[in-house]
Order: sequence, then structure tokens, then C-alpha cells
Amino acid sequence: MNIVQLSLFAVAGVLLAMVLKKERPEYGIILSMVVCVCIFFSVVGRLSILLESVNRLRELATMDAGYFRTILKMIGITYVAEFAVNLCKDAGYSTIASQIEMFSKISILLLALPVIEAFLDLIATVAA
Repeated sequence: MNIVQLSLFAVAGVLLAMVLKKERPEYGIILSMVVCVCIFFSVVGRLSILLESVNRLRELATMDAGYFRTILKMIGITYVAEFAVNLCKDAGYSTIASQIEMFSKISILLLALPVIEAFLDLIATVAA
């Protein structure tokens, strides 16, 4: 699915959800969530292309593969959390959305700690 098809699908879903919301608000919310999930899975289908490109970059950059895995995990957490937060906010559950945001930030921080530690070790080695 290209961006034009995806955008048309999203706009059609939004318009239909708006119409449904007037009569049955719960159906409008369900429809908007279904549209979001469909878009999310169309993006997931393109991840193999992204992973191939990242692997080529990793090979060029003579770095430990663990750092690239960590960065990919951080990016994945960010996108999945953003998706879940937006769904919760659209459904009117902003408190749950805030908790998802906090959990994702802590998860990213925990993933970053070994990288920060290695960076500080490198600085200490170069400075000595």
C-alpha cells in the first residue's frame, strides 16, 4: 500500500467514524481503532526493508552489533508506544496514555544505560 492509498483509507475511515459517532459513539471509536491497526500492520510489513538498510549501515560502521540492536529496540519502543498512546487518547483515556508514555520512557532509559556506560568507559580510556 503506498502513501496515497493509505491516506485515502485513513480519510475514509475518519469520515465513516464521524458519521457513526453521531448515532453510536462506541462504533466510531472501534472503527478508528481498526483503521489505526490496519495502518500499523501495513507499516510493519515494510520493516524488513528498514532492517536490511540498518544492517548495511552496521557493516559499514564497524561498531558492535549490540549497539545497533539496542537502538532498534529503542526506536521500536518509541513507535509502538506512540501508537498505543494515540489510540488511548482518541478513545478518551488520556490517563492510561500517560502511563504508557512513562513506561516507554523508563524502558528506553534502561536500554540506554549500558550504552552510556560504554561511552563513559571510552571517554575515561581516551582521557587516561
